[in-house]
Amino acid sequence: MTDPLGLTPAATSQPLEVGRIEVVDTDVAAVLRGKSGMERLRLAHEAWELARDRLAAFFRSRHPRWSEEEIQRKVAERLAHEPS
Repeated sequence: MTDPLGLTPAATSQPLEVGRIEVVDTDVAAVLRGKSGMERLRLAHEAWELARDRLAAFFRSRHPRWSEEEIQRKVAERLAHEPS
């Protein structure tokens, strides 16, 4: 069963593949249904920014000699699923 947001309740979802999580908790789905499209878009954007910033911080800590340009390039590659 899929709702208008394309969210599948956990009880009816397909088995998870190793390394992939695509199931939205039913309580989270209910909260998201109560938000406007603009609010959901803002939340998605904030999640993307957080992931980008945390990944950059990870690369900075692991590779202190990398330039900011190299860090940003590696972040972009990782987020785009490109091989390094």
